Amino acid sequence: MPQISYYPVCQVDFDQFTNAFNRAYSDYFTPIIMTPGSFRALIRQDDLDLDASVAALADHDIIGTGMLGLRQDEAWIGGMGVVPEWRRRGIGQRMMEHLLEQAQARGACEVRLEVIEANEAARRLYERLGFVPIRRLLVLERPPGNASPAPTGYTIRTWPAADLLQYFPAFHDTANCWQRDIRSLQHRADMVRGWAALREETVVGYGLGWSYRHEIRLVDLATHPDEDRAAVAAAILAHLHRMQPEAFGHSYNIAEDDPALAGYFSSGYAMSLRQHEMRLPLAAGTP
Repeated sequence: MPQISYYPVCQVDFDQFTNAFNRAYSDYFTPIIMTPGSFRALIRQDDLDLDASVAALADHDIIGTGMLGLRQDEAWIGGMGVVPEWRRRGIGQRMMEHLLEQAQARGACEVRLEVIEANEAARRLYERLGFVPIRRLLVLERPPGNASPAPTGYTIRTWPAADLLQYFPAFHDTANCWQRDIRSLQHRADMVRGWAALREETVVGYGLGWSYRHEIRLVDLATHPDEDRAAVAAAILAHLHRMQPEAFGHSYNIAEDDPALAGYFSSGYAMSLRQHEMRLPLAAGTP
């Protein structure tokens, strides 16, 4: 059997790495296909560090991928995968150990990740490494169709996404996951649209994402703590689906205790997938 070597992603061919990533996720619960361009956009969006991330190689072939995001003293693992024919040989565990070493060496105090609830093999691996579940995250979907009646008292207006993010800290008493954190959203502010919910000209909620004829995809939905939060969320969703009645609705990794969740459900959204968000505390400093 060829010897397995592990290299920082910055030292391997990025096109080959992207291809290996796609192969690793080709039979996943939700298949993922990236181009080198979309992958680089994701790297920027989620603060993934190519020096700290890892590629597993058998001879000259990339057979495993592991991405590490770094933000001050926090770290996040994403894009962990091994191509099908090389699984169950300990490669995933070795990549995880490498990423944890890199996170600790860079001063991270904790590492987080998400794992699909049905992916029991991966969850067992993470638990062996010391990760513990902290909450569930939901993927929500809505089929095309007429919008539910909108709650009264709110006006919905198109609004610059970057301006709406000033409300993020006050409207998010429930923390978003890494990919929906304000830093990821700030990186995407010039690419997404924004909608503000106003009561008497005061912003009491907002949505960020995309709205097309056949798809509505939200990356953040936030509401003022002193409002009827489910009603504010439902008003924004009713507006979007009234404008695009043929659109399929999608939003990912909503925390199970997010106050906007009831607004999703009353607007016709249902859970399609559930993940565990997991956390591992680290002692900062070089191991």
